[in-house]
Amino acid sequence: AWLRKDLVAGATVWAILIPSAMAYASIVGVSPIVGLYTIPLALVAYAVFGGVRLLVVGPDAALSVLSAAVVASVVAGDNYLELTIALALITGAIFLLFSVLRLGWIADLIPDPVMKGFIEGLVWVTILDQVPKLLGVTLSGDADTFFPKLVETVRALPDTQPETAILGVLCLAALFGFKRFAPRWPAPLIVLAVAVAAVAVMNLESAGVAVVGETSGGLGNIGLPSGLAFSDLVALVPGALAIVVLGFTESLGASSLSTERTGDRVDVDQELFALGMANIGSGLSGGYVVTGSLSKTAVAIDARGKTQVGFLFTAVLAVLTVIFLLPLFAFIAQAVLAAIIIVAMAGLSDLGYFRALYGVRNMELATAVTALAGVLIIGVLGGVIVGVALALLIVTRHIGRPPAAVAGRTAAGTIVDIAFHPDAAEIPGMVIWRPYGAIFFMNARWLSDRLQELVDERSNIRVVVADLSAMSEFDSTGAKFFSKMRHDLDARGIEVWVVGMRANDWQQVTAHLEGEDESPPRFFVTNDEAIDAFEASPRED
Repeated sequence: AWLRKDLVAGATVWAILIPSAMAYASIVGVSPIVGLYTIPLALVAYAVFGGVRLLVVGPDAALSVLSAAVVASVVAGDNYLELTIALALITGAIFLLFSVLRLGWIADLIPDPVMKGFIEGLVWVTILDQVPKLLGVTLSGDADTFFPKLVETVRALPDTQPETAILGVLCLAALFGFKRFAPRWPAPLIVLAVAVAAVAVMNLESAGVAVVGETSGGLGNIGLPSGLAFSDLVALVPGALAIVVLGFTESLGASSLSTERTGDRVDVDQELFALGMANIGSGLSGGYVVTGSLSKTAVAIDARGKTQVGFLFTAVLAVLTVIFLLPLFAFIAQAVLAAIIIVAMAGLSDLGYFRALYGVRNMELATAVTALAGVLIIGVLGGVIVGVALALLIVTRHIGRPPAAVAGRTAAGTIVDIAFHPDAAEIPGMVIWRPYGAIFFMNARWLSDRLQELVDERSNIRVVVADLSAMSEFDSTGAKFFSKMRHDLDARGIEVWVVGMRANDWQQVTAHLEGEDESPPRFFVTNDEAIDAFEASPRED
């Protein structure tokens, strides 16, 4: 009952995957046939090892840009293709290592603002790179970042090759038209087929339209790349790590699209393993890096696919394409591939995300814009470094500046955070201080200073209640600063009581205080007990 639907879905995915794989190969900087080599074993590997029924694994525009940048930073001589293949294999090996180490949480390392800014930068860098091919102009190649390349492209516009520009713009318009009015049609395949026919019938190559040209190579050679120095392989590792994090994040996004339809649960460590095997399969067959594709997965869902069997059929069709359709490559215009890439990258753009942050989450907006600027000004690899640095700063800021609230009592007697409950009032003479998260070496001093400020803002405080029921961690540095805070407040005639601290953390505090010949503070299980004790105690004038 499901086989027919799977075969239809597999054929539909093939119609989208083949032209995009060839187009993305030009982003990577290799022959379009390498894009076809990338597909079959990657699909088979994920079908065998993956756990998401409708996830389509294949070439990805953002990863293709990153692959090109990584290889370009290492390449020396004529070993560009070998390094591209090696990068896919190293990426697969890192995926497998992360799976063994159960590091599925790496997908959470990069916050959304950093990821959005980075991808937005990749979108505009890639589109600009395709404009010369779309218009048939040649650049000097001296500019290697966005703005100098933009200036050079504008200056080259008078040299536009008319036939190439007409073909490229018509293909671009057709692709956007399909996307707007017939989104379920295999637009890239239709446009590619019509353009191939036009180039062949009208002999556009003789008019100056650049084409892929004769392609040979058959099914390629299964095996490892040769002629690479060990130092070259080591130099690829940092870029492969960036590809793993970005690729895994994108793949989980595509997985969630599938699981919403199928109800499957995603085992992140299994997905790491499956993506590792998919990249190793791609590399062994002479291809480049792959990941779970959001757009292709959406196509498979729309085609009502049921299982990975459909994508095994896609793999078979890809092999048949390599065997029987290579002669047609001679008539594929570079402008058509450029148009396909531009439309695909435009679909990744999300300027609305930046608008939504404006005036609401200005810090996150600044983070996203900084990541975007890093890609445009420094370059793709520089953007990776900026993105990672921003992510680390954001994590450090959140950990080092955890939220803390002042609690009060409502008319019904419930103890709540005053900031969210205007009807609650503080207990006269008492501050109930409630930090959230961990108290440890990165934030202990800051939290202690904030508590001192809270006390300074109030008069006639006799007791500070440290409600530590929401505290997740407490290390020896935290215990040290707790002791100092208590000592400082005691010197001002203010007692410190403790509520809700876990047993092992309480033992750590008492052990530290005993080492300082100090008695432990009063301890209560709940705030109500502390308030009752406070209100029952005599007040000193």
